[in-house]
Amino acid sequence: MTSERDDTAWWSSLPLDRVVRIHGVTERDLAESVNPLPVDAPAIVFFAIDPTTADRAVDLVDAVVTELENAAVDSVPLWLTDFDHHSGSSSLDRRAARVAAARLGADTAHFGPYVEALAEAAVAGNAPHRAAFTVETRAAGSTRILASARRRSLAALVLVVPAGTDAGVVGTAAEWLCTHAGAAVWVTGDGASNMDRFRPVAVHAPAVPAGVETVVDRFRPLSYPPIAGHPHPASDPEKRLYRALDVHDWAAGREHNRSIRLGELGRPFTVDVLWRTEKIVVEIDGNEHRAVDRFAEDRVRDNQLQTHGYMVLRFTNAQVIDDPQRAVATIREAVSRRRSKGDPR
Repeated sequence: MTSERDDTAWWSSLPLDRVVRIHGVTERDLAESVNPLPVDAPAIVFFAIDPTTADRAVDLVDAVVTELENAAVDSVPLWLTDFDHHSGSSSLDRRAARVAAARLGADTAHFGPYVEALAEAAVAGNAPHRAAFTVETRAAGSTRILASARRRSLAALVLVVPAGTDAGVVGTAAEWLCTHAGAAVWVTGDGASNMDRFRPVAVHAPAVPAGVETVVDRFRPLSYPPIAGHPHPASDPEKRLYRALDVHDWAAGREHNRSIRLGELGRPFTVDVLWRTEKIVVEIDGNEHRAVDRFAEDRVRDNQLQTHGYMVLRFTNAQVIDDPQRAVATIREAVSRRRSKGDPR
């Protein structure tokens, strides 16, 4: 029998201690409904399985764990707060990161040597030395870090299974991950429809229009929603702009990855950077924004923002990465003008 619950908080109807099969929505619908991550949701992570590299469960597990670990490294500023992340990558900086991580391990349930290795890798800009730890340690450690980085005690992994994927391989890997990573594992996608070994649960989430870009469109194979107030850990342009703005007093009051609702009946959407009082929105566009349908969707949203009094500034990824100070100068001028006029409306 299929369980069903009519609730837009779709995660609330799913167990956190076993593998289940969810249906009734697409992974894009699920991802957009948790962007930014709601306060009552577990740390939700999506992994898009590549059927051409999922011939064995052990290989699929390794691929998932490696990406979870990469995400844990990217998220270091969110979980290793007792460390100056504006420092460099010298041997002294790496040692300082290890010391801060050791303190974290001593005060929490994190495995000290593992978080030390991830912290040092993040500061050095290298991949962690994966051979130093068992896959079980890496799976549990990275999952625990991703949850704590988002101030959650639990994590949930959504495996997106495309058609043509071996259901037995995915099922075995899903059960291993649920047991050893300490996370709920929910399978979905066209290839999950015949995975009868898992209880099916029908969930509901608002449908995402075709032109809207979700986190599963931007980041693959692993994707996850941003934390409201912070740049997305997997977005180098967002992090680069955050660091460039953070050193300026005038940039205070900004919000990163915040939702805006234009009117009571409007559909909320997330913007990259927001000065709410000054009504300024900054968006950073990747190459996908050049597509005809996405470009048109951006213009529609810009028009909506502008008719409600917002100024919209758009920069490409390349502009932010190559010359962040030029972007900062443009933003500063806009903020100064709005503040000099008082009421931006």
